[in-house]
Amino acid sequence: MAASEHRRGLLLTSLGVVAIIPDATFVRLVDASSMTNAMWRTGLLGIALGIFLTVRYRRGLWGVLMTLGRWGIVASVLSGSGTILFVVAVDRAPVSNVVLILALSPFWAALWTKVFVGVTVARRTLISMPFALIGVAIAVGGTSEGLLSDGNLFALCCSLGFSANLTIIRVNKHLDMVPTAACGGFLGCITLAIVGTDAALSGKDFVLMLLLGLIILPVAMALVTLGGRLLPSPETALLLLGETALSPVFAAWVVGEDISLRAVIGGSMVLGVLVVHAGVGLKELSADERSAGSPPRSVT
Repeated sequence: MAASEHRRGLLLTSLGVVAIIPDATFVRLVDASSMTNAMWRTGLLGIALGIFLTVRYRRGLWGVLMTLGRWGIVASVLSGSGTILFVVAVDRAPVSNVVLILALSPFWAALWTKVFVGVTVARRTLISMPFALIGVAIAVGGTSEGLLSDGNLFALCCSLGFSANLTIIRVNKHLDMVPTAACGGFLGCITLAIVGTDAALSGKDFVLMLLLGLIILPVAMALVTLGGRLLPSPETALLLLGETALSPVFAAWVVGEDISLRAVIGGSMVLGVLVVHAGVGLKELSADERSAGSPPRSVT
């Protein structure tokens, strides 16, 4: 990989991580119900990505959608439902709990890939998973509702769905799967509207939702997607840990959410495990490239 490409990838991905840090805090700042929040979030995200895709592909957009096939439908459902689950989880559990549970997604993705694709799970992943799970259990088990609280379970379902979507994207990496996020947004919004979700928002909530759905989420997604294509996946994973570490701090600063000692201990353990896991992955990647006698290349 050229040095300029690598620097550009680092810059884009880092900016994407910075952009997504306020996400969970914005969910907390909106006073509307979680379902109303989710309906506006999914709908606005679908609109923003739809505009981006229309500008990018113009008349060829329909052809791009048709190439996605049944996996595109599954990925769209997972994307839309994941957005809804995230909002509900943040409404019912501390931000630190939610982001730590979501940080386990790469491990679940490795297991999904093993089960459905037959790809062997890396030994570093198998070794890291128990320690990461213990760290999450320590961090989220200290809440008054306990380890299996509603918010934690919603976050777990979100993590499992998100990791399944990562697996689909990996298996179909020859396709542009960004349209599935737009379709998932529209699907989630329409579903919530059909079941009778109240769409009423206060003036303040409306402004927050516009900022989140039309600017923060689309910009963050675009930056991470573009930057991730220029970086090895372990390095991208390392940068994404910035959200895991800083989102709870931002929430504590803005909305005064307490971060318990258990959350600090368990979260530090999870972050440490993920840093070591990604670092070993980068080392293995470099060793493989040297042995193959080829220059470093982007791995997605």
